Amino acid sequence: MSGFALQTLNPVLDRELRQRSRSKRSVVLLTLFLALLIGVLFLAYKGSEQTAQFGADPITALTVRVGRTMFEWVLATQMVVLLFMIPGISAGAVAGERDRQTLVPLQVTLIGPVQIFLGKVLASSGFILLLVVASTPILAVPYLVGGISLANVVRALAVLLAIGFLMAVIGVSCSCIFRRTQTATLAAYALVLVLVLGSLVGMAVLAVIDGSRGSDTVEPRIVALYPNPFLAIADAAGEIGSPSSGPFSPIKNLVLEAQLGPNVQMIDQGIAIDPNTGEQVEAKELTGMPLWARSLLVQLALAVALAIPGVRRLRAPQKELVA
Repeated sequence: MSGFALQTLNPVLDRELRQRSRSKRSVVLLTLFLALLIGVLFLAYKGSEQTAQFGADPITALTVRVGRTMFEWVLATQMVVLLFMIPGISAGAVAGERDRQTLVPLQVTLIGPVQIFLGKVLASSGFILLLVVASTPILAVPYLVGGISLANVVRALAVLLAIGFLMAVIGVSCSCIFRRTQTATLAAYALVLVLVLGSLVGMAVLAVIDGSRGSDTVEPRIVALYPNPFLAIADAAGEIGSPSSGPFSPIKNLVLEAQLGPNVQMIDQGIAIDPNTGEQVEAKELTGMPLWARSLLVQLALAVALAIPGVRRLRAPQKELVA
């Protein structure tokens, strides 16, 4: 009954899911993904454990810093793997149909372009959902060690899935817009690269402009980082103002330096030491919604902007049919 309902809802999604579930490649990718996360988790634990032994309070560091560091390393690894995998999976969704000359027969059926587009996006997101859900028990290890809350885990996983879905939308849109699979894949990877590295360049440019004007405002400099997926996952995993020695510390430091100045040294959540005066300073609170929500909204706007022309390209080629 459920299979019939799924097929009635979206036949494209049903076909894609059946093909992926019967593919040995999906099983191999899932196995390698989990093995990689387990290896990263073990290395993060051993490295953090050795660092904690030289701290003033090794027991507290072991139960707090180690758990958070392990958590951030696993999330960062998941993000990097997904950003590498999603364009490769989604960019060939429609362009591959065009290469196999099966797109036109699909377009002339009763399935509309919106249904085709959503089916391709949901099929790509379905595999991403499988990867994230399968890795959830691994995230339970740093939670049991300590240093993170259940809310951090749930919020980080939700943001990770949201980013995966939006990246799938961008990849399928590129697959619709460009005719060749190779071109669509390169365009999808280029957009991901612009979101990650281009936002850093944009923040540096705004910082130079802001410094030349003598302004100390926070929002204009940080807004350039909103498209960056790592900003969203770093803020969702824990407050930007919290001290961290994990992989998210560079992007946290960028935000804090925009607020407090360069070479800040965090001593507590949202509190740092001014490198010039040696006094404690507090990070400014950003008004409105949290950073992870702002980042997702910017990525959503980009995904919608690409999805609209992508859906239009999926309309049945009436000129070719009439001819």
